[in-house]
This record gives sequence, C-alpha cells and structure tokens, in this order.
Amino acid sequence: MMVICPNCGQETHGADCQWCRYPLVGSWPVNVKMKVFGWLVSVVLALIIGSFGFLYFSNDYNIYLVRSESMKPAINMGDMAIAGSSNGPLNGEIKPGMIVTYEHGKGLITHRVLSIDGDTLTTKGDALEETDPWSVTLSDVRGVYLFKVPYIGYIPSFIRTKLGWFVSIILPATLLVGLLVKDIVKEALSSS
Repeated sequence: MMVICPNCGQETHGADCQWCRYPLVGSWPVNVKMKVFGWLVSVVLALIIGSFGFLYFSNDYNIYLVRSESMKPAINMGDMAIAGSSNGPLNGEIKPGMIVTYEHGKGLITHRVLSIDGDTLTTKGDALEETDPWSVTLSDVRGVYLFKVPYIGYIPSFIRTKLGWFVSIILPATLLVGLLVKDIVKEALSSS
C-alpha cells in the first residue's frame, strides 16, 4: 500500500520511506516524541499562564502572595492564595470557618472567620493563639479563599535578586540570541 511520508512528502511504501528512511511503521522516532512532548509542555504552560492571566484581570477573583506564617498549616508563607468575591458563584455567603482576605489599615490580612455578629466578623490566624484585636466588617472583606499555589510567592522575591535577574532574564535572552545566531550561521553556510 502506498502512503505519503510525513517527513519528506514523497509517495512510498514499506516500513521505512525509500527516499528519506523515515520510519513509517512501529515506534515513533525520537524527534517525533520530542516534538509531541514539546507541544504538550507548551500547551500546559499556556493553560497555566492563561489561567493566572484570567484570575489577575478578572474583577471577581484576586491573587495574594502570603507574607506571614499566621495561617500555617492551611496557608504557608510564600504561597499564592486565590480568592473569589464574597458573593461569587463558588463561595456563597461568608460563614464561620471560611478563610477571608480583608483590608486592615493599608494592608491585607488573610485569616479564618470564627464568628459573625451582624456585619462584624471575628477573625483569627490558624497559627495564632489570640483572635484579631480589631473588628472586621463585611465591607472590609476583599475576597474569600478558594485555593493556594504553594511556594510560587518565592519566585518574585528571587527575581528581584541579582542571581534571580540573571537566571530569569539575562540567561534565557542570551540563549535565545545564541540559538538565533546559530540558525543564521547554519542557513548562511548551507546556502553557499
């Protein structure tokens, strides 16, 4: 039976292409496996980046980097907490036991709700022994905790260091330029 070789486009038959020796039957060659793996990794990364982009730009969801150990073990320092609006479709109304992020002064605090008295919440960090000494109103609440992404908060801190800047910006840019130069030189040598 005649088939079109996916590598060279020639009409051929047998287990290998008679023109380019590309395997037509049996296990996939290494270069095809690497291409499939590369596409899968690219799709997964695009989905992750797209999800974070949606969460970042959405009015109903917020992303917070946790900067203290007050909610340990539920949420650790360096985790990224994702919070939805308090009246959103995933949360319902705020109840005792829920974790909320609220505004206090100029900062944001993520603690667990212990009790609700009318419009006032009593909150406490899981790792703390005392409840929060200030009153929190429902209007102070900026979001209800949905889930966390562990340790991702350390990435922005690392990028701000000299080594982080080098590893995340300079090194990939240098590698990209090197690959481009290699392709240009290879193309120039093969055309002459």
